[in-house]
Amino acid sequence: MTGQEKGYTFLELLIALALALFLSGGMVEVFIQCKKTYYLIQQLHAMQTNARIAFSWLSHDIRMAGFIGCVRLVDFVPLNSRLTPDTRIVVWHEGHGTTEQVALPSLPRAKLHSDVVLIQALNPNTISVQFAKGKHIALVSRSLFHQNDKLLISDCRHAEAFQWSHIDLRHSYQADSEVGFFDKIIYYVGDTGRRTEAWRPVYALYRRNLNTSIHNPIELVEGIEKMSVRLGIKSGTNGSLIYVLPDQVKRGLEVRSLEINLLLNDRTSLSRETSLSREWKYIIALRERE
Repeated sequence: MTGQEKGYTFLELLIALALALFLSGGMVEVFIQCKKTYYLIQQLHAMQTNARIAFSWLSHDIRMAGFIGCVRLVDFVPLNSRLTPDTRIVVWHEGHGTTEQVALPSLPRAKLHSDVVLIQALNPNTISVQFAKGKHIALVSRSLFHQNDKLLISDCRHAEAFQWSHIDLRHSYQADSEVGFFDKIIYYVGDTGRRTEAWRPVYALYRRNLNTSIHNPIELVEGIEKMSVRLGIKSGTNGSLIYVLPDQVKRGLEVRSLEINLLLNDRTSLSRETSLSREWKYIIALRERE
């Protein structure tokens, strides 16, 4: 090799290769972290979206509690049902409800020590009635009711519940009447049947209508460890609301609002690796029709 010829020594090649491997490893690590961050952001966005949907369902159902058409529940208790001013909303805490008139229904895979909320009302998507009496109902349009569906018929004078396969009305209903599903909506936290990477159960908030022919619950948002509910009642001194546990409510008619707390599972990657709050709180006011 002449003095003008230049090249790389073996040591220089090793150093260059080591630097290239180091830089490549750093780039791979950055890529993995970016992908992980993107995945967490997507999870967070999906969970927050589902939470908004869950609270939207809760708000709609809770505000409809006790609705039976133009008949006020405080004036007329529907026949053939356990829907009263005290049972329009029932909350169970540690297995004890706000009233003894309604028993806690069987909820397979429900999580223990999580509160349960039941809301009873006439579904607002009603069908107009031409005439109804005894065992006969003539509807304005075709119905989608099935044999086992529990329904409620109402006008501005009467209201009563019945099963579509067994119509036996006590009152007569004219063209100003309406009929619809008698909703018994229940919210609870239950086991999804899925498991985490550590083989722990995944829980979710469920919504289920106990009175329709389709009994499968709807999964609203997963990753919920517990639901806690406090009831807002008017204070005897200045009329302001105070929030108490369900077993402190003497009469369901006193309830003016619900404070819903959803506790996230602290073992999820979202709660460990982001600043996401472990608790979602939402206050929902009831419709006052007194």
